[in-house]
Amino acid sequence: METTGNHYMLPSDEAEEERLNTQHQLLRQLFGPKLIHPDVTFIDGDKVLDCGAGSGAWLLDLAKGGTIPMGVIGYGVDQNPVLFPKNPPSNLRFLTGDITALPADWSDTFLLVNQRLLLSALHKDEWVSAINEIYRVLAPGGWIQLCEVNTWKAGPAIERERSVLRVLYDSGGFFFEPCKEIPSMLHFAGFVDIHTIDKVTTLAGEEGTQHRENTIRVFCATKSQIVFLGERCGIKSEEDFESLVAAMDDEMKNTPDADKQYTYFYAQKPYV
Repeated sequence: METTGNHYMLPSDEAEEERLNTQHQLLRQLFGPKLIHPDVTFIDGDKVLDCGAGSGAWLLDLAKGGTIPMGVIGYGVDQNPVLFPKNPPSNLRFLTGDITALPADWSDTFLLVNQRLLLSALHKDEWVSAINEIYRVLAPGGWIQLCEVNTWKAGPAIERERSVLRVLYDSGGFFFEPCKEIPSMLHFAGFVDIHTIDKVTTLAGEEGTQHRENTIRVFCATKSQIVFLGERCGIKSEEDFESLVAAMDDEMKNTPDADKQYTYFYAQKPYV
């Protein structure tokens, strides 16, 4: 999950940078390996924005893979610059900033704005602000694309994990299931031609190893917060937490229909 602010529930360290980069590659493999889902043609002078850029993996892949010409400028914005790439290509800019209050002079600027996996970074009220800001900074006819975890399942251990996370997210004012709200938020912001793409990946066996490990790493990154909430989350102790993690891993690995769904949304800002 890319970070946007100081209430981000996951860490900003070397291990998280590695996890974000691995997660980027997993999503690229899952979605085929497209980085841009709307039908966008770039010319020199166009601009692209990544909101909550984190480690910059999406923009780096976009630039280095030749998806955008060198004459297209990519901007990555995040409130925490710790994970920004140290030596990005010359057509990429990484800026410290708040995606719910983007620069005033960016109105009608970008052909494409990307935002991905911010369910642990945006409070409920900030989702509306972030999407409205994206609408403002998009050029007429420009596109937004968003990606979030939709759901995951295996058995009782995963259901318990989801229950624990729901309490954690609710207690912090976050959306636990933003995918249910995103289409209406896009509509009310003024976007048209709203599309969704759902992809499901297995969590079972050898094939599901990397997605399973990513799921567990995200959960483990919230350990201190969950243990602090304790009985409110249904977790009695650190040992109880670790027992749940072991049960999750075993259950996902050995449940043939264990899977995880991600959803991309993309929509257009009208020309007039």
